Amino acid sequence: MKNFYRLFVLLPALLLATLAPAQTCENTPNSGADFKIVDASSGTEISTLCADREIRLIDNSGRQLDPSVVRYATGAAITCTGSDFSTNALYTPSAADATRGFVVITQNTPQAVGASGIIFSKRLEVKASPAPTFTLTSCSADVVQVTITDQAYTANLYTVKIGNNVFPNVDRSQPRTFSVPAGVTAVTVTGNYAGNNQCSNSSTQNFTPAAAPSSRPILTKLEVRDKNIVFDFDNIQPGFQYEVQVAEPGGFRTVASRISGNGIVRDYTVLNAPLPGCYRILPSSACGTGLTTGLPASPLVCSVNLFNAISLVSTSANGVNKLEWKTLDPVVGTFRIERTEPGVNPTIIATLPGNGPHEYFDNTASCGTTYTYQVVALVDRAASWSNKASVTTAAGTAPQPPRLVAGFTLSNKVELYATNAVGQPLPNELTFLRASPTAVELGVVNAPTISDTPENLSVTNPPVYLARRRDACGSISADSNPASPVVLAVDPQSEGARFTWSPLGGPDAAIPVQYQLVRLALNGSTIDIIPVSGLSYVDTQPPTNQSTVRYRIEATGGGLATASYSNLVNVTRQPRLAMPTAFSPNGDGLNDVLEVKGRFLSTFVFVIIDRNGQEVFRGTNRTQTWDGRINGRAPVPGAYAWRFEALTDEGKPFVQHGAITIVR
Repeated sequence: MKNFYRLFVLLPALLLATLAPAQTCENTPNSGADFKIVDASSGTEISTLCADREIRLIDNSGRQLDPSVVRYATGAAITCTGSDFSTNALYTPSAADATRGFVVITQNTPQAVGASGIIFSKRLEVKASPAPTFTLTSCSADVVQVTITDQAYTANLYTVKIGNNVFPNVDRSQPRTFSVPAGVTAVTVTGNYAGNNQCSNSSTQNFTPAAAPSSRPILTKLEVRDKNIVFDFDNIQPGFQYEVQVAEPGGFRTVASRISGNGIVRDYTVLNAPLPGCYRILPSSACGTGLTTGLPASPLVCSVNLFNAISLVSTSANGVNKLEWKTLDPVVGTFRIERTEPGVNPTIIATLPGNGPHEYFDNTASCGTTYTYQVVALVDRAASWSNKASVTTAAGTAPQPPRLVAGFTLSNKVELYATNAVGQPLPNELTFLRASPTAVELGVVNAPTISDTPENLSVTNPPVYLARRRDACGSISADSNPASPVVLAVDPQSEGARFTWSPLGGPDAAIPVQYQLVRLALNGSTIDIIPVSGLSYVDTQPPTNQSTVRYRIEATGGGLATASYSNLVNVTRQPRLAMPTAFSPNGDGLNDVLEVKGRFLSTFVFVIIDRNGQEVFRGTNRTQTWDGRINGRAPVPGAYAWRFEALTDEGKPFVQHGAITIVR
């Protein structure tokens, strides 16, 4: 079809309106007619129209035309009928135009007087400008996730605005997270077309910032099962997700994600987990992996691996199973040893400090019995479980003799304590003996301690003890080292006391022993400690506020793991009462009152009786004095009897009486 042909429009308008409806019309070729389209709000010339955005039509023919005679019509095709034209040069494309995708704008301009007008049209693209759709999730207090579900605009030309932060060229259909400035609670998404910044629209959604989990998660259990790890977690908050991470050089790597629950999560298994390794659980927010919540991860918990299975001691009569293990965790609070034997549930057989040797000697095993062991490392509230290892207990040579320590308790009983060579208590069968001054077997017990109450303690001949052990296979060890507690004796003096004591017999005679004299109150609390040298000491300055002081010697060294104490001895000084024979309550400021004076007088009753046997004064503490008055009357000179009753610190009665004379 030809691009242009001339249609003569008859003037005036009345004739134009009478053209036949069936008449065809096309653009007028080579007429010089033209018009341009300008965005009404910005004044920018445009070639693509936007639905619901007003445009202005401006003649661009170069002729000097009166705008009032330039007419326009819009529709799906060129317009020829004069009645369809309007002098209104403003037009707002409709939703129907956008649905159709275009609009035809026809211009009708006059020719010279007496000639036909010129018909000229343009077919223009019309784009819709709907408010874009999107979903919004508050991941944490300062992170949101935006997913643009809109399909109207160019796929990657959406703009997200959060507060003053603008993020251009955001793609749709893929969730994306954004940081949220403090105090901002709304997100605005704007859609744009490629090459067209006019046809755009925005939509805004408000949100409530998500609260962080209320408490830090805890990894409570880590158990190695072959190549897998089974975890238990606590403090898991509903509405949040968590991820398990393993420590690697320079940071952490996520090995499991999207863990959720409420409170405790048990038996969560990570297959083919890196071993050995140190693990933690990290809150990742409601939006998934990698999004922090502001709450720290749990403390690290590292795996524990037994190696060499469970090795036995080299001899065969001990009935001892030896465990060795290693862990990556440099800080372990406690190691727990669990043992399972046929037909019996797992039991805890030992708890060891985390900074000790990573080995354990199980000397409670029965010969010929197969045991399965696990080592559990405890860090804070978390537990890391090793793999399991089994061994059958075998017999060997006689067990090593125990190391024996002796010391007195506060009740003056000798307590004996037996350990192995590394200081662990020996709960298997032990025989304790007093070797001197009188040989006697104290008992055979399945415990590391036993008590004895020897009579006639002597510094020159202190009691000496021995112990021997019998293992589960029936073998008996040699005797232990001779163990002798410190025996303390006292020689009271007028002020103070002289102390002598016997030397400690410890498990290692080659290590020197240090002594200290400990002063205690009657209730057992320590008053002070006096470093001493040698085996004697004179206390010339006992406490002045206590009539009875208890003493004992504290011994350290000699191979002892903790201090050993001697027996307790008491040093008692009697109360003293200083009472005058007369006083003169005459108001001259000298000897006007009678008061109780002396030492160690804390609780007492002081009574004064007149010549008729009537009580005239009673005092129970030193602040109460007598000025000689009786019932408020002036003092009466003469003799009066007095009686003083008190209890010593040991509860013994202390009584004195006498006479006092009132003189003028």
